Amino acid sequence: MVDSDYGVERKKSVEARYYYGIIFLIMNLLTWFFRDYAQTLLLPCLHYIKVCGNEGEQCFHSLGVLRLSLGCYIFFLVMFLTTVKTRKLCEARNSWHSGWWGLKSILLLVSMALPFLLPSQFVQIYGEIARIGAG
Repeated sequence: MVDSDYGVERKKSVEARYYYGIIFLIMNLLTWFFRDYAQTLLLPCLHYIKVCGNEGEQCFHSLGVLRLSLGCYIFFLVMFLTTVKTRKLCEARNSWHSGWWGLKSILLLVSMALPFLLPSQFVQIYGEIARIGAG
């Protein structure tokens, strides 16, 4: 009985790693979309947001990519901090790592929307720090 529980938990843990990889891929595709195509498709929706500036230009192209990458960074940082040093499959933090996908989806959406409420100067500072970190 214990061995079957271990196998199920191990499988869920491995599947979670694939899910996180898929989330990362989707976020990369979304940032590419924002860089190249979003201004023509989403401008009517986002030009009302105060931090997007005149004509909404500060929420698209490179600043849009920075905003979305900041949201992705926030999400994965929260996931890292809440599961760091999880060693056993029977720990409560492992159930958070490999489950609770509804709550994590909401957290992902909030972390993606939050940077669109931040001032452009903050996003540009993050961009400079991210450039150093990427190097």
